[in-house]
Amino acid sequence: MTSTEGGSASFLSRLSPKMVAGLIIAILALIFVFQNTHRGRVNIYFWSVEAPAWLWMLTLFVSGVVVGSVFPWFRRRRH
Repeated sequence: MTSTEGGSASFLSRLSPKMVAGLIIAILALIFVFQNTHRGRVNIYFWSVEAPAWLWMLTLFVSGVVVGSVFPWFRRRRH
C-alpha cells in the first residue's frame, strides 16, 4: 500500500470539476445567506409578510425559474 491510498490525496484526485464547482457555489450561497439575515417586509394589498432578505431573493429566483419553464416562448428559439 502506498502512502496516498486511503489518504487525502486520493480524495482530492477523485474530485471532478463538477464537484469542485458545486462546492464553490454552495460555499458562496452560504456566505450570501449569512450576510443577508436582516428581515424585510413585503406588503401586497392587505397582506404584510416579514422574512429574511435571503428568503425574498430566493423566492424571486424560484419565481423566475418557474416563469421561464412555464412560458418557454419567451426564450429565443434556434431555427
